[in-house]
Amino acid sequence: MSTTPLPEEVRRRATSEGAALYTAPNGRSYVVVCWQGAMRVFVNCCPHRQLPLDGGGRLYFTADGSLLCCANHGAKFHPLTGLCVAGPCAGKGLQRVPALEGSAMPLP
Repeated sequence: MSTTPLPEEVRRRATSEGAALYTAPNGRSYVVVCWQGAMRVFVNCCPHRQLPLDGGGRLYFTADGSLLCCANHGAKFHPLTGLCVAGPCAGKGLQRVPALEGSAMPLP
């Protein structure tokens, strides 16, 4: 697992757009979520079929912006806990990466 600090560009994009993708120097892909002033980092892998959450490099939220969606099968995740609250993997969760969260403070 990478312990490289998150680049400012990734934190800025997550702050402005609600979420951003980050590929670490080791090649692993992460989802950085900024929601209600807090940031979380998750492995970019849906627990349903172990596919990335993004679709074509883009992350999606529900229409009201309250849940992160898997672009592949529509699973919906709470943005701070990573828990799947609806969809084919309900009750399972995204793998959180606290080691990267220390460098994931929202930017003004």
